[in-house]
Amino acid sequence: MFIIISASLFASCNVGELEFDDLEVTPISGVFSFPLGQTTYLMRDLVSNQTGDSLSFQEDSTSLYTLLYYDTITYSAPDDIVQINDINFNGSLTSIPIAVGPASVNLIESFQTEYNPQSSEQLDSVFYESGDLTITTTSTINGDLSYTFTIANTTNVNTGTAMTIAGNISGGGSDMQTRSLINHKTVLSDPSGSNVFDIDLNAVVTLNGAQSLAGTETLSFDLTYGNQTFSLIYGKFGRDTIQVGNQSIEIDFFTQTAREGITFGNPSISFDFRNTFGIPIGVDFASVYGEDGNGDQTFLTGSVITSDPVITGSGLDTPTPATPGETAQTIVEINRGNSNLVNLLSKSPQRLVFDVAGISNPESLTEGNYLQPTSSISAYVAVEVPMEIQLENFSESGTFGLGDGLDLSNVDSAFIRLVTNNELPFNGTVNLEVKDADSVTLFPITDTTDPLFSQEQFDRFTNIPVIKAPLININGEVTDPSGATQDIALTPQEVELLSGASHVVITMVLNTPVSQTSRDIYVKILANYTLNLKVGIGGKFNLEL
Repeated sequence: MFIIISASLFASCNVGELEFDDLEVTPISGVFSFPLGQTTYLMRDLVSNQTGDSLSFQEDSTSLYTLLYYDTITYSAPDDIVQINDINFNGSLTSIPIAVGPASVNLIESFQTEYNPQSSEQLDSVFYESGDLTITTTSTINGDLSYTFTIANTTNVNTGTAMTIAGNISGGGSDMQTRSLINHKTVLSDPSGSNVFDIDLNAVVTLNGAQSLAGTETLSFDLTYGNQTFSLIYGKFGRDTIQVGNQSIEIDFFTQTAREGITFGNPSISFDFRNTFGIPIGVDFASVYGEDGNGDQTFLTGSVITSDPVITGSGLDTPTPATPGETAQTIVEINRGNSNLVNLLSKSPQRLVFDVAGISNPESLTEGNYLQPTSSISAYVAVEVPMEIQLENFSESGTFGLGDGLDLSNVDSAFIRLVTNNELPFNGTVNLEVKDADSVTLFPITDTTDPLFSQEQFDRFTNIPVIKAPLININGEVTDPSGATQDIALTPQEVELLSGASHVVITMVLNTPVSQTSRDIYVKILANYTLNLKVGIGGKFNLEL
């Protein structure tokens, strides 16, 4: 019906006579808005982006995150404590006058020498894993000579039989005899504390009727404990400084975030020492330090340094443990109560260096010790940093794309709108920078020496208070999220610059709420905490048709 009526009306009009020159069209005006984008920061995702080969995070039943690092340091150099080189000794005896034979003469002499380690540690006994006892005997005596050396201090481990070496020399000359030290031990229990042992020489000289002795002839010998290795050494080894470990840990969390401003409330470094040396070891942590990316070092300080914790020695409850080499465990923890670890980690070290020294027998020089070639000290190092933190000007940046720019030529006024919904237990501000495709900043101009710098513009786009801390209880836990909205007005010049803009860089600067920091309460970072940030643009337009 509408079509029929319209057709009849146009048919009755002289269309060619219609004029539009004086027709007035009302401009179209109104309010516009559209989103540029949004991002959601989920703590579980943020944390997972900070992991590397040397770093992991653990989430407990409450979703609290803990930064973890595990490593092992090992010391196994018994020679640093006791080193026994070849033991050498030489002696001789002189004959007695015999006018004419036949005769049989006994020549008996005892010798005493020392079985000293390189640093003169006091030894109680040594058990051989390998080695040889060699005696070279030289005689200037006429007649037939038979000799026997008895070393009562060196015995067979199984039978207790003393070591003996015997030989014969006729009419002068030399003889060399060697015995294996395998399955033998040497006991050096002199009351004076010196490492002495006795060598008894018994020689029988047989002269025939034409032979005699002037009393100036000699029987000499050279003795060597050589090529020795030991299965067990007992003694009082005194005090030595050893290098327990020199490890470094790359802290990927700080390497990847490259941020300062994080203070952790309850970090700890645990050393689980396993000692099979029969020696107590004092631990010196004075050379443990953190190093940032610029080479600046922060050394560990506190009572854990001045007290020198002691690693218990293996089997020191008895002079000769039933099973030498049993593992003794000692756990030493470095924490905020005994060190400056909180301050050290607040420097954002990219590397922790564990240059750990040890001091043997730190409390007593008269304590009995033992060691074996397999003796070692291992430390299982655990760096644990619960994410209970304070933030001070901690920054995180993100980007929102603008495509090929925004043509707002018909806009009377415009503004950028920021909207947040925050579960992270921090206050925060936002800084905005609008950049072109070459990442050249269009506005705001931040260089105060630039003639175009405007303090008013700088203030509009920096420190925008749009991140509000949620409600936080006494335990540092979030109980209710917080929302906020901020509009940043744009000048006509800034609106025009948007046509050449490529992206907006948004930098968040986070801080622990002042009331929390002043009470020294550290807020907890749970894996499911989120911060949602929306960015949009809006304003008024006036479109002439």
